[in-house]
Amino acid sequence: MVLLGGGYFILSAATIWLTRFDGGVAFLWIATALLTARLTTLPVRRWPIPIAACLVASVLTTSIWGFGPSLAGPLAIINVMEAAIGAWLLHRFARQQAVLDSHGWLIVFVAGTGIVAPLISAVLGGGLAAAIMSQPFLRSALQWYSGHALGTLAFMPIFMLVLRGDAARLITRMDRAKLIELLALVILVALVSFITFVQDHLPLLFLPMLPIVLATFRGGPLSTAASIVILALIGGALTLDGHGPIGLLNAPIGAKMQFLQLYIACTMLTILPANAELQQRADLFSRLRESEARYRVLTENTTDIVVNIDLEGRLRFVSASIRQLSGREPEALIGKPMSALLHDRDIARATASFHQTIAEPDTVTIVEFRGPQINGEARWFETHSRAVVDHEGNVTGVVSAIRDITLRKAHEERLTRAALTDPLTGLINRRGLDEELAKRLTAGGAGCVALFDLDHFKHVNDTYGHAAGDEVLRRFAALARSSVRDQDVVARLGGEEFAVVLPEATIDQARLVCDRVRRAVGEARVRIDDRTISVTVSGGVASYRNYQPAGDVLRAADRALYRAKNAGRDQLALAA
Repeated sequence: MVLLGGGYFILSAATIWLTRFDGGVAFLWIATALLTARLTTLPVRRWPIPIAACLVASVLTTSIWGFGPSLAGPLAIINVMEAAIGAWLLHRFARQQAVLDSHGWLIVFVAGTGIVAPLISAVLGGGLAAAIMSQPFLRSALQWYSGHALGTLAFMPIFMLVLRGDAARLITRMDRAKLIELLALVILVALVSFITFVQDHLPLLFLPMLPIVLATFRGGPLSTAASIVILALIGGALTLDGHGPIGLLNAPIGAKMQFLQLYIACTMLTILPANAELQQRADLFSRLRESEARYRVLTENTTDIVVNIDLEGRLRFVSASIRQLSGREPEALIGKPMSALLHDRDIARATASFHQTIAEPDTVTIVEFRGPQINGEARWFETHSRAVVDHEGNVTGVVSAIRDITLRKAHEERLTRAALTDPLTGLINRRGLDEELAKRLTAGGAGCVALFDLDHFKHVNDTYGHAAGDEVLRRFAALARSSVRDQDVVARLGGEEFAVVLPEATIDQARLVCDRVRRAVGEARVRIDDRTISVTVSGGVASYRNYQPAGDVLRAADRALYRAKNAGRDQLALAA
């Protein structure tokens, strides 16, 4: 607190002594920047002590070099109040943000410490000074505001970097080459600023912008803050001494200092946003490199294939895992269309999913496809895709994670077959028949359906046992499959009832095929131990045509079957 109070005393004394003209207020007030910077590093409950230290320092300087002891107290209160207001606004709206590193912090900084806080103090302090000096209020308030706002904006960033320890951390993290570069940039800014303001023949005020911009781009927030301080100190000192391009103005020293204030303010408002943008981009680049490192670790150590696809559908990245899964080299696929990964039959479906991913960037699309292997085989893959979006929300491509699901698809196929297959005979079951018949009817075309029922099958079970009955059912299935055409489908509907789908068969052709089945069954003999079993079968045949309801076809065949049963069994009947 002693150091803070001493620093405040020195800064306020120097600015009063060097920048106060005609008995008015100082044209540049730096002390508020020091106190505000210190308060931002402390919790609010610890503010009274540093405020008290600076209050005493302000009273002393104003009493000795300012307006005298009578106004020292009120002016000191206004000065420390300005610092407290600015610090509270930064605490309230930008507490967790780094100095000069974001546009959000910069907006709060400029609005709080460069507009609101000095404007309040200017109304109070400028009015008090105007009353004492018997000069216009607006002139005093404007002079107070510009001096306090410029002093805080120009010097507070460097004070904050030092008091927070950011400056020390930035310097210790630099290697020797970077540190030398930082020093060279600061020296360059100082040299060019001195050359600009030491002469008074040429309007070279634009010249310091060049090294300051370079220092901003290369050195970061520390060199940016230091450059502004150097420009303010060198430009202010030489202008006060009558040198520099501003000396070309035919105006009093006060007007020249106000022009210098405007020049430094414009320089800050140009450089500080550029520095904030650079720091945000540097942070984004750092996070991007970390993300890329994680991405590479994942892609190089996972069995999934990761690909990046541009908006034209061309592969921009393929992970090395594709070599293990398909035998293909990832480098050979770069630049090729994504169809290079797809079976011809799945290109349309995968392309539709790709366009859906682009159209709905916030969702993950999933599609299954077959992919050709280097050995000519095809494997099944499942891909999860999501759009890549830039900072403006525009889709720039698609990233996909592709997983080999060949084993899963084989398992699903086995389960599907099991769900559609009769376990005793190996024929498709009723569900399989319904799907097959529905497929035939919806695809168009004509054909026939036959229903078969083993005659007196209950007698077989009762006489020879269920094991013998099961063997009779298996024998019928074998005989039926061997008697029908290759394109015909045999199904077991349940119990002793069977069906045959005969696509593209006329009713006469179907009758011939089914009669062949009937005769084969009647002539066959099933031996169970030392016993021989013979059975007969009855059948009903119905034709179907395009888009006819499957239920109508089966009911017609069923009615024909019952006519055959009622007519004495071991025969066929045709649907009317």
